[in-house]
This record gives sequence, structure tokens and C-alpha cells, in this order.
Amino acid sequence: MTDKLDVVGIGNAMVDAMIPSNKEEVEKNNLNRDSMNLIDEDLKNSLHKNYSIKEMIGGGSLGNSMFGITSFGGNGSFIGKIKNDDIGIFLQKDMVREGLQFPLGFTSPDISTGCCTIFVEDDGTRTMCTFLGAGTLISPEDIHPEHITSHKIAYLEGYLWDNQNAKMAMKKMVDICKSDNQQIAFTLSDLFCVDRHRDSFKELIENDVDILFANEDEIKAQCQTDSFDNAVDYAKSLNMIVAITRSENGSVVVNKNEVIEINPVQVDKVVDTTGAGDLYAAGFLYGIAKNKDLATCGHYASIAAAEIISHYGARPLVKLSNLI
Repeated sequence: MTDKLDVVGIGNAMVDAMIPSNKEEVEKNNLNRDSMNLIDEDLKNSLHKNYSIKEMIGGGSLGNSMFGITSFGGNGSFIGKIKNDDIGIFLQKDMVREGLQFPLGFTSPDISTGCCTIFVEDDGTRTMCTFLGAGTLISPEDIHPEHITSHKIAYLEGYLWDNQNAKMAMKKMVDICKSDNQQIAFTLSDLFCVDRHRDSFKELIENDVDILFANEDEIKAQCQTDSFDNAVDYAKSLNMIVAITRSENGSVVVNKNEVIEINPVQVDKVVDTTGAGDLYAAGFLYGIAKNKDLATCGHYASIAAAEIISHYGARPLVKLSNLI
């Protein structure tokens, strides 16, 4: 066990590209302001040509979690698909610099690396323009046992479930991880993901998952209830560890019939909630990898979430290891 890395994750490989801007520029490009816009490669290229990128940072939901794990002092591998382009080269260097392994390298011959171009206004309003790119195109051929084995936990990003090849890649990875006695963690990712994939999520959760992450709305949608108490009963019925985030109300960790309430870590001011759930998962998985009890895992998770909502961006500004 001591020779194993902490977490191997599979998800959309993305870079966040920050552009200082204003309301007029956002509206000029026919974007939904203060929202997420799915865009194509042509518009992404046009935005990058016409505006000055102030900062790039490795992102995506899984990326946020993996960077959080390394900030705690943990380690692991990111299984993701990128192209040998400027964005992809930046992302690979960012991963390696932060202590992550990125074993696939450049495997997309045609489709550019995924990028979320973010217009940031002076008052903090963020308009996101997401080009999913190569990240969603991961397939079973990209999954190699030598990249997957020798980790303690495998972490699967629900967003990838939208692509049939990516779904098959995740299932192949699950089989490898189970034969390697790894714990399987899965995040529901997004309310709309749940609505699109409820039945197949149910099958995956019941057959393969050991640790499930969801926010309150997602878990209620997954079991189709308006009652949080009913959602907790559903979590109990799964007979696994279920971590449910509840914004300012902290979180609840359900382990079979045990329910552990985790208090939120207070912050002076909530600045930006982007990535809060991703960093919660980072703290929780880091705790699990280090054999901490579930209450401690939940506390680590709350510390990470609190740090990330206290500033803009989904990368910790201080080493999370210093906060525990």
C-alpha cells in the first residue's frame, strides 16, 4: 500500500484562459453574460485572437480536484486527452509542475485541447465560454493498465458520461481499478448530468462505486425526491460512503446507516463558488488516501472548499497542507 499513489482520476482535460473585460465586450460577442456558454473551436480561436489572455490555469472539474489533492501534499495521475497545441502544452507542464502524472501525453491528432475562456469584469462577473475539445473524446484505446494500477483510489468525473466512447473508457478503467483493489469514487458533477444519465448513473453507482460525491440538488435529482431526508435515506440504502455538500449548511457524510454532519469552515466573504465541490472532493479523497476517519475527511474537505470560495479561481492560493 505504501508504494501506491493516492488518486488516479479520469475527466475532461481543460485549461481556463482569463480575459479581463467588460459587459460591452461580452454582449458584443453574443454571449450569455454571467453564465456558461458552450462554444465551438472557431469562436474559441476568434476570442483568443481578438483578446489578450491575462492568465492561463489548468482546470476542469477533475483537474481542480487533482490540483487540490497535490496542494494537501498528496499525489496521483490525471487520465485525460489533449492535443500537442499551445493549450495542451501548457496544461501538461502545469500538471507536472504541480506534482501530477499525465501519462497519456498528446493523443488527440486533430481536435484541439479543451479550453474555458473566461471574461472577467471588474466587479468579478465571470462569463465562461467552454470549448470541450479533445477532452471528451477519450476512448477505451486510451486506457492502459500500466497508467491505472498502483493507486489507492480511482476518481471518475460524471461530466465525461455524455460521450459514449468516454463512457466505455471509464468502464474499462473501473474494471482495471477493481482488479487492482482500488476504491472507486464518482461525482454526479452537475444537475443536468443527472437528468440526462439517471438510469446509467444508477447502474454504475450500485455496481461499481465505493464513494459518491453530490451536492444536495444532485442527490435529490438522482433519487427523484424533493426531500433532503428522503435523499439521505437513499444514500443510506446504497451501503457506501456518500458525501453530500449543502453550501452554507456544510455537508453530510453517509456511511451505510451512519450520518455524520460536517460543519462548514467559515469565511469572511464568499467571493466565487467556482470549484467548491471539486475542492471538497479533493480534501475528502486526500483524507481517505491517508486513512483518516470520515469526520476528518469531511473536515479536510470543508477546509479546501472554504479556501476556494474566498477568492476568484479554482486553484488554492495557499498550500492546503498548511491549513490542516
